[in-house]
Amino acid sequence: MEQAEFIRIVTEAPGMFAWMLGAGSSQSAGIPTAWDIIWDLKRRYYCSEEHQEVSSNDLQNAAVREKIESYLMSRGFPASSDPTAYSRSFQLIFGTDLERQSRYLQAKLSEKASSLTIGHRIFGGLFSTGAIKVVFTTNFDTVVERAVAEVTGKSLAPFHLEGSYAAKQALNIDAFPIYCKLHGDFRYTSIKNLTEDLKTQNAEMGDCLVPACNRFGMIVAGYSGRDESVMQLLHRVLDGPNPFPHGLYWTTLKGRKPLPAVTALSEAAQAKGVRAELVEIETFDSLMSRIWKQLPERPKDLIEKIDRTGSQAVSIPRKGAGNGDPILRLNALPLIELHDTCLELNFAIPKDWDDIHAAEKLARNQIIATKGSSILAWGSEQALRQAFGKDLTSLLPCSIKDRLQDYANNLPLKGFIERAIGLSLIRGKPLLVRDWRGGSVLILDRQHPNPDLTRGISQCVGGSLHGRIDGLMSAVTPEHPKSEEVWWAEAVRFDVDEIDGRFWLVLKPDVWIWSKYARQQATSFLDERLGNRFNNRGDALLTAWINLLLPGSGRAADHVLKPFAEQDGPGSPKIVVNARTAFSRRMIA
Repeated sequence: MEQAEFIRIVTEAPGMFAWMLGAGSSQSAGIPTAWDIIWDLKRRYYCSEEHQEVSSNDLQNAAVREKIESYLMSRGFPASSDPTAYSRSFQLIFGTDLERQSRYLQAKLSEKASSLTIGHRIFGGLFSTGAIKVVFTTNFDTVVERAVAEVTGKSLAPFHLEGSYAAKQALNIDAFPIYCKLHGDFRYTSIKNLTEDLKTQNAEMGDCLVPACNRFGMIVAGYSGRDESVMQLLHRVLDGPNPFPHGLYWTTLKGRKPLPAVTALSEAAQAKGVRAELVEIETFDSLMSRIWKQLPERPKDLIEKIDRTGSQAVSIPRKGAGNGDPILRLNALPLIELHDTCLELNFAIPKDWDDIHAAEKLARNQIIATKGSSILAWGSEQALRQAFGKDLTSLLPCSIKDRLQDYANNLPLKGFIERAIGLSLIRGKPLLVRDWRGGSVLILDRQHPNPDLTRGISQCVGGSLHGRIDGLMSAVTPEHPKSEEVWWAEAVRFDVDEIDGRFWLVLKPDVWIWSKYARQQATSFLDERLGNRFNNRGDALLTAWINLLLPGSGRAADHVLKPFAEQDGPGSPKIVVNARTAFSRRMIA
């Protein structure tokens, strides 16, 4: 799932999700991850057994890690990639000595060596205000407790193994917020780190997690799925009457493949009719920042405490425009006018994003809709009523001027405007429009080619505009069990960005891959096809795309874009774009 869609789902109803936090969520605070601890344990063991001196920094060297790994595997230690590496490393080094475990963890997880980041402050603020009601964690650290205290001045007492009997009771009486440490707390004796411990998760704590996940959806952040006991609990949820009613969303760092245990859980959930999605994110901090910015209502006092640095208006005088050489052409077209009215839709039964997408599909590009604090749309009344059916009770004109003024914090508005531009640009042209990576993309339609219109692009790229990648078949995955041929087509990505108070249509020529999930497999093909598009060739290709999208009327002419040409009024957006790209000239001192 694209991160942008995930953010929309979460911010519409944040209180409908329980969270599962792993060590990755605390990493930016300076808390070591499970991977860090595994390697620290291995380093210490190797040094003590072989009388060597290896620092933590030395572990950044792959050759050093390989040497230590080989030595420890000869002594019965599991490979670092083994899902049991964390618990078995503890077992082999500490045995059953819980006191040594506790001392080690207390030193590694010391508050003095860590500091909270904006992601933790956001999480603490949302947790304390009820936007997040239930959190489970495999972590031993106190990052969440400290975040709540720093932002709200309140204390947060976690449920852990010493008092786990109370966790389920708290859930039964809605005594939120509920914060459960599944593996215990290093300040107490019931720590679960050893293999046998983790195989038999504390029953009372599990009896809180399972019913919670039959009431809430689940968002997993910073957790790899290494602990068999925790994964068993999540599988137990699927045996309940209403598993993950708002979905199961497992976040992972971009480019990192989930463990087989995570894939297996996702497949089992989907088999039960649960919406189970893998969401790639940059970091925990970036995820929380995105959620925070898109929340419709944020208490002012919370904003000030979360953004500790605060904001202050500054005025930095600018020098005049440059007039020297060289002139740098940029890939942005000025948007002279954006439509600032639309229709606000009201329904007898609330609608979610799935309902909106279904209505747009049914309407066959005759409506455009988005969802924030309410559902906004463009299109004729007839088309909207046909798409949404009898649940649509009223359509009222609505101004979006205030949202445009706060464009950076209105992610749904970005997709709304881009969809209108995309539908306008494809009319009468051999193009398809798709959403892609937080923006949109126009793709040359290989099913309906028009050589006359696309000749300029063809000349720039050396002939073919689309085709099949010879010898390449899509990979078989649980989500895509059938291998398919991989196809490509010339395309151009576009984004509507606000820069320095002005709106721009940013264009970036690219190549589209069918199916989207096969793009990573086509890396070599893409590198070869895109590798020489610089300077003169890149400039010519940008011009060819602009000529296709905005034909005629001269290089610096204004063009009116209307997705519904025959309509006027608040339901028919009108957007004006100029065909002359932005440029920059050198400042001469």
